[in-house]
Amino acid sequence: MKRVNSIPSVTDNPAYFSWKKQWSNQEGLDVYSYIFDQCQPEHILLFSKMLFPDFVVKEGGVFLARNFSTEVLDRCSGLTSGDISKTEKLLNVVRIYDVFGQVAAGVSDDVFLQLCNVIGFAWRMVLKEKFPEKVFCVEVSNSEQNYGPDITFYQVGSLSPGAEA
Repeated sequence: MKRVNSIPSVTDNPAYFSWKKQWSNQEGLDVYSYIFDQCQPEHILLFSKMLFPDFVVKEGGVFLARNFSTEVLDRCSGLTSGDISKTEKLLNVVRIYDVFGQVAAGVSDDVFLQLCNVIGFAWRMVLKEKFPEKVFCVEVSNSEQNYGPDITFYQVGSLSPGAEA
């Protein structure tokens, strides 16, 4: 038997570990037990829009609907001299700190970076599913100059008919 993990194990999660400590018998308690006891289905369903976002296709580009407006597209296109990949990279960026607002206080940077990596994994799948003829790069980065962990995607080419990624 071989176990294949889709994403790495979650680390540095004080809320989960604190919850787990409250039980005298911790045998059998896992992430799914925590979800059963603590998580609201509505929150998970709403967050699924981050994992599987809506897109706008315009002028050959693929853009996150949450970030898109014609004005923003024009501004980004001007900054990139009309290069569609660079425009996508600029317009599609999501700074993960901005997603959580005030509830982010006290959460470790490592948790945000792990979350970006999970979102990146999901974006790779959904982009491949929705745009099978295109090839995308999904980038996760974590730098002080970019205000912490962020994620973006952009096209790096297209597949020839009959070719597989």
